[in-house]
Amino acid sequence: MRCGLLFCLCLTGLASAAELLTDFRPSPLRSAHGPVVQVEFATAFLNVEPGSLALHLPGAMLNFRFDEAVWIVGYRTSLLDAQGSEPKENHLCHTFLGDQRVMQTGDQEVRGLYSDHYTPEIRLPDGFGVRAAAREPLHWMPMFNNRASDPVRVRMKVVLSVIRVKQVTKPLTPLYATLRSAQTPHLYFVEPGHDERKAEFELPFNGRIHFLGTHIHPYGSAVELFNVTRNESVWRGGRKLDSKGEMTGFDSYSNGEGYRVKAGERFRVTAAYDNPTSAPIDAMAGLYILYSRLSNGP
Repeated sequence: MRCGLLFCLCLTGLASAAELLTDFRPSPLRSAHGPVVQVEFATAFLNVEPGSLALHLPGAMLNFRFDEAVWIVGYRTSLLDAQGSEPKENHLCHTFLGDQRVMQTGDQEVRGLYSDHYTPEIRLPDGFGVRAAAREPLHWMPMFNNRASDPVRVRMKVVLSVIRVKQVTKPLTPLYATLRSAQTPHLYFVEPGHDERKAEFELPFNGRIHFLGTHIHPYGSAVELFNVTRNESVWRGGRKLDSKGEMTGFDSYSNGEGYRVKAGERFRVTAAYDNPTSAPIDAMAGLYILYSRLSNGP
């Protein structure tokens, strides 16, 4: 029932001092632009109370820095239970990592990456990255769900894949990001049956879109980015199902050439849910858009 759900957006438990990440280790990823290394961090075990949605947990958020300049080219998160296994339940809502906290405003530009339960890993097209300067403050924010009637105890592990600036062999192109939601506030509820939410916006840059990833909750079926100005679909992604018809992942768009964007063009994001249950379900539907910028247009 809706009245039993907790929706918390408080910023409690933020680390008072930025943790310095220096322990670079070999990575299985390869790039033509330099050796890829990885650095890891993790939370302590956290209690997620029953009925929680999009919950910030005390002590989970982290401020950190790199001791040297790096290009972030990959981002992977995993949620672990007390036995060290990944739970099947959808306890991770989403995470954001970047140079600032992500707000529920459509015109915010960030340098960062995201993950959620259905997109736990991002690998940027080779030759592109999110640049972090030496000692630049970065912020990591996870959010959790627990739709069950009992509390759960989980911890999160994060792996960042980076190319150290001092080891770059070929120039990389910086990517910037914006979050666009099909509805604001981002959390809403879907009645039984089919549901679609739409929102239009302008993109204020000249450049190219190189990565599109969705944030979605269970029973989300499709997300589309449509160029209204040109009357053409940019990309449409759908859910991935296992042999039992259960949702296991969601499509993403990744392209080195990218989709050309001209400042002022109007776009529409459409999100579809298909609720097979007899009660309302919680939903979020957003696109995380990573793009390169061109000063004189595409």
